[in-house]
Amino acid sequence: MQEALEAGHDEWESVGVPAGDIGVECDRAVWLAFRRASVPEVITWQKRRIFERGNIEEERLLDLLRMVGVNVWGEQDRVRACGGHLRGKIDGRALGLLEAPKKEHVVECKSAKQEIFAKVKKHGVKIGKPEHYATFQFYMHGLGIDRVYYMMSNKNDEDLHFERVEYDFEYAARAVARIERIINMPEPPSRLCTKRDDFRGAFCRQAAVCWGDMMPRAHCRSCLHSTPLMDGNAGWDCARWQKPLSLAEQDAGCPAHLFIPSMLAGFEQVEVDQENETITYRRPDGTTYVDGATQAEVG
Repeated sequence: MQEALEAGHDEWESVGVPAGDIGVECDRAVWLAFRRASVPEVITWQKRRIFERGNIEEERLLDLLRMVGVNVWGEQDRVRACGGHLRGKIDGRALGLLEAPKKEHVVECKSAKQEIFAKVKKHGVKIGKPEHYATFQFYMHGLGIDRVYYMMSNKNDEDLHFERVEYDFEYAARAVARIERIINMPEPPSRLCTKRDDFRGAFCRQAAVCWGDMMPRAHCRSCLHSTPLMDGNAGWDCARWQKPLSLAEQDAGCPAHLFIPSMLAGFEQVEVDQENETITYRRPDGTTYVDGATQAEVG
């Protein structure tokens, strides 16, 4: 049974920048994730169960509101910004909270281990879990609602933390503007980490590609011909073939693919052959890498 479960997994990638990434400190990590530079996250059966547990806890927390007569609706309502590339779903909306019966709130439900829960309970979510704070500020910004009801449960002992948080326009507007700037960058921004063994890099899924330990994946989003569109539908455009790109086409790529040169960390550009659409690089070990396809291959 255990072996059969361990053999089953799938992969997950966001269409754009998920709301949960607004709080990621490193612009480069956000950009590389948006460009799908690294291999997709593998969702094992264990991770799937963790996600399911989170969904169950979310419903339990919403049920607490319903138990005291609060009207809850709008579960999984979508919030979009930055041409549709920045995207998320709220846990719900609420009206009739005991603290402010006539005020509509966005509801954000989370669960955490003792260490994180204690920090949030002592300092509040803005200091205790700034990633959550950034996410729900975006939700309020996108929905035009100026209060959030933040609910966190302790996984260890079922303790609860409830917190009403006001909308911070300046914070939210800056956060959204930052993500839009990152989305529109044609090349990766600078690293937050100054060295490969920075402790933050140990938790970054983009670290291997960022530092050149692994090649980026070859598909449309890592290609210098592609550009994200601010069309409201999270669209992408290909300058090489002069056409919009579906999500399936983005994943598949094409023979004319050329990496965005600055994605190839440590590579030195040696020659550009415009006729054959190739770029030649020198790797850090001194060997040569020729990127691109010939005209014969692309027709």
